[in-house]
Amino acid sequence: MKYTTVTKQVPVITMEELTKLQNDYLFFDKILKKAQKKKKKTPGNGFVIWNCKEKMKPMEMMFDAIDQGKVLINNG
Repeated sequence: MKYTTVTKQVPVITMEELTKLQNDYLFFDKILKKAQKKKKKTPGNGFVIWNCKEKMKPMEMMFDAIDQGKVLINNG
């Protein structure tokens, strides 16, 4: 029986890109918490909350992929 090995290339992210992702995540998280803290609910605040959550979803997915080892971090 002949086995073949599949070489799957793992995506790589640089340290600078990771730092930018983390800073962006913290920025949107801060805005989200501030908007949720406001007592008066307005359509504008609802849009800000929705928009922040939408921007944070891909970042959370990237962080999860890094935690699971699906994305490698390149220090160079």
